[in-house]
Amino acid sequence: MAFSDFTGLSVGSTALEIGVANIILSKMIQEQLYRNGIGITEVYSNNASAGGAVLRVPKIVASTKSFRELGASTNGSFFNSDAAEIKGLDEILLVCKNIYDAMEDVPQAQHVLSLGGASALGVRAQEIAKNIARQMNAGTMAYQIAAVLNAVITASGTETDRIFTYTAGTAGDPLAKFLDACASLDNGDTYNDVFPTVGRLALLRPTALTDIRKSGNVIVGGSNFAQDMIKSGAVDPDTILPDVPGYRGVINDVAIFSASNALWTLAETWMQQTAGYLDNVVGIICAYNATGRGHAFPDSTKVIDSPSGQGLRIQPLSNFGVTVFFEKGIKLLAKATVVEGSSAITVLAPGSQE
Repeated sequence: MAFSDFTGLSVGSTALEIGVANIILSKMIQEQLYRNGIGITEVYSNNASAGGAVLRVPKIVASTKSFRELGASTNGSFFNSDAAEIKGLDEILLVCKNIYDAMEDVPQAQHVLSLGGASALGVRAQEIAKNIARQMNAGTMAYQIAAVLNAVITASGTETDRIFTYTAGTAGDPLAKFLDACASLDNGDTYNDVFPTVGRLALLRPTALTDIRKSGNVIVGGSNFAQDMIKSGAVDPDTILPDVPGYRGVINDVAIFSASNALWTLAETWMQQTAGYLDNVVGIICAYNATGRGHAFPDSTKVIDSPSGQGLRIQPLSNFGVTVFFEKGIKLLAKATVVEGSSAITVLAPGSQE
């Protein structure tokens, strides 16, 4: 459905509201850096307008029993003498308390004067979706980073197995520290023997991507593979970059995405920190099962006549929430020592800050 002008549009039409919702949803999905099974575990609800802001996530309780030996003096009979247990499920409530409901007016007079329908309803819907995705990307980053930094603060500044620092000018060091972070994920935690390789995600600043692609790291100077990588901009010789925002290829079986400095700055805002707080942090490497995200959105986006005059008003509604299940399933890559401070970091949506 095209919304190049206002002619013939019925504002009360369900088709219009569903059409706008589809534009927002489609664009929002395209702009996401995190996706279900890649970097996060995501649950959805299309019932944001009717109580879909709280989503239930089951957490399977791990089995802890051991093998026994038949004939042993303790528990060695034909039947196990241990009492049966019901492990059941732990349940985590994902509260989608971050809500985007900022309204936008599309004046008919502005549309008449615009070039190529630049103020059309569909165009504005796409821009709203891009902003929602951008906020969700930065907000999710903020929750993950805060979980790691808070663990470091609790451990009196100990960054071991949480933050991996490399020297940019030392050949091989950026890649070595990236691999060390992956190896740390391989060691799991008290709940997970290993964090799965499948579904791991690395979000890297453009400077970190440059460091990793320099001679002595991923690129071996002078090889034909190196020339192909320089030409394509990928981080491995086999990847043909698809039309997926930010995707740069695979290193050590980890999907690599570029996250611009603007996203890191916005993440600082979510973390209620001043600009520059995360300057030394250049990457997030995470397992998909370490972080849960809930996203609730309505089946349709409400569009009404603008109360301000002739035109339309878009009333979007999108809720999301993030919970870090396992802090050790998230590693940070840094260029220098991170000064995390001594006070625990609280993540808060920018629109709710003073």
